[in-house]
Amino acid sequence: MIDYAPTVLDAQGGDLRNLPAREYLDLGTCVNRYGPPPAVETALRSIKPEHLLAHPYGSEESFTEAYAEFMGTASDRLIPGRGITEFIRVLAQLLPTEQVAVITPDYTDTIRWFPTHLDPPAGTMETPRSRLDRVDLAMRTYPYVMLSNPNNPLGFYLHRDDLIEICRANPDSVLIVDEAYIEFLPDHAELSMTQSGLSNVVVLRSPNKFFGIAGTRTGALWTLNSEIFRRVAERKLNWTLSHVDAVLATAALAETEWAERTRSALLSNAAGLEEIIGDRFPGLVRGVPVHYRFIATDDPIEGHRFFLDHGVAVRALDGRQPGRVSGLRVTAPTAAELANLKDSLTQLEHV
Repeated sequence: MIDYAPTVLDAQGGDLRNLPAREYLDLGTCVNRYGPPPAVETALRSIKPEHLLAHPYGSEESFTEAYAEFMGTASDRLIPGRGITEFIRVLAQLLPTEQVAVITPDYTDTIRWFPTHLDPPAGTMETPRSRLDRVDLAMRTYPYVMLSNPNNPLGFYLHRDDLIEICRANPDSVLIVDEAYIEFLPDHAELSMTQSGLSNVVVLRSPNKFFGIAGTRTGALWTLNSEIFRRVAERKLNWTLSHVDAVLATAALAETEWAERTRSALLSNAAGLEEIIGDRFPGLVRGVPVHYRFIATDDPIEGHRFFLDHGVAVRALDGRQPGRVSGLRVTAPTAAELANLKDSLTQLEHV
């Protein structure tokens, strides 16, 4: 038997290239399984070859205006970019990384580029309260603090008001919040830290995951901090977004009815996923307000193989790696996929 464990533990979510050859239901990526919305296909078909001749004049402006309206903020406080990853890299270049503390566990790029990690206390179970306490400690100790909220991979959300209180108490520290998954929350516009009104807050956003368009690379940085805004803007490329990226993302952002309908369906499916796998995996983190679930386990490879045996790919995380936690992350499937998964697991139990 081929030992595929190192490859699986190093693979990004959705990268199925190194798995045994067969067709898998991909629940290893955090992208909305219902996406993209129909308007994206329509927009893609509307792009003609002649649209690609010229440089993408106005493309990033159209995206920024559409995203600002979706977020409920001012477009002149947004800097467009190629997903959140680009901003993490830029901030790692601009900020002294030894002065940036990451509230871990977190995911790949953040823990790779910022090596100061504030892990949960050894032998304790992570909770929203324990994460909030570490944010408080970090902002009293470090000039910059990075937090994914909702957290990847655990799914915990720390309420905006609690974070605002900590930021106000520590005006000399800057909280950088990665909100890649906040759009999966029903009241995302109100719950975002873009509504904080504080100058010691930086927010990283992207519509890619929620609208199921991760193949495009669009995102934005928001801040009222004039110095950070200026320094990041100076690093912006002449042509931040391609015409194709901007057209597709702008079309997706206009699909408000689709967004409400699919958000509700995904959260319901996530609750159904809990019911299906909860008894089999006692380490399941329950009740989080996002579309994925984390399963704490000391042997993520065994759990990963279990799902593969049922034609399902999930994300395996190795707790021995800095900034990680040992376990599996499973994205909520569509309703039809959920029913098929339930049938598959039920049949196994009766074998």
